[in-house]
Amino acid sequence: MRAWTNEEYIFLKENYIEKFNDEIADLMNKHFKGKYRNYTASSVSAAKDRYKLHSKPKFGRLYKKEIIDFILNNYEGKDNLELAELLNQKFELNTNADKISMLKANLKRRFGIDVRTGINRGCYRKGQAPANKGKKWDEYMSKEGQAKSRKTCFKKGNIPLQHREVGSERINVDGYIEIKVAEPNKWDLKHRVIYREHYGKIPKDHKIIFLDGNKLNLDINNLKAVSNAEELIMNRNKLFSTDKDITNTGAILAKVIDKGHKLKNERKEH
Repeated sequence: MRAWTNEEYIFLKENYIEKFNDEIADLMNKHFKGKYRNYTASSVSAAKDRYKLHSKPKFGRLYKKEIIDFILNNYEGKDNLELAELLNQKFELNTNADKISMLKANLKRRFGIDVRTGINRGCYRKGQAPANKGKKWDEYMSKEGQAKSRKTCFKKGNIPLQHREVGSERINVDGYIEIKVAEPNKWDLKHRVIYREHYGKIPKDHKIIFLDGNKLNLDINNLKAVSNAEELIMNRNKLFSTDKDITNTGAILAKVIDKGHKLKNERKEH
């Protein structure tokens, strides 16, 4: 392919900022009208790399700079839905309240631009007291409204449909079995419960490992307490196995290594 001319390079340099490659290609095709070549997004990208021209729109393909400027000048007093409708009318977009909310979050996260929603429809602000605070139903609700509300009110002593009895079990997102140990909603890892039942309190900074690597095997002979430091040594030295005996030996070795590290540090201190 023929090298780009100085004329092409100058035009690219003057027009590449804040534009996508396909937009630059369209612009160059219209300007040069086939004088040198047919420009594509890939050829523009290659040229930008050659000349070390790195730039793309900050806010994505949908929201160009003029649109962002419009939002910054007009967001006050408008919620996301109103702002979306305004943008759709002015710029012929197809955006919505959710996309505007995401855009505001990106402006805050990436550029520190805080575009707060202008008005609050129905939401209580921090420190704002509800209008019915401290009032009885008769003071602000009709008899008919009270009757409807009583049908859906949570009554004292009622048990929620999703309630689980003490002793119920579930598997959490990490694959461990949890058991409900107390009301109203206190859960604990079942392998830790079983270990404590057999050996008493688990030492501080210790965790219970599964010797065969199976988180669902709660046999007491498959559970072993190791310190956080020992577990780290086992991970670093690949001392875990699906074989109980090999993992147990690895745990013993990790304890010896950890003890050696501590003795070495004690000597340095003295």
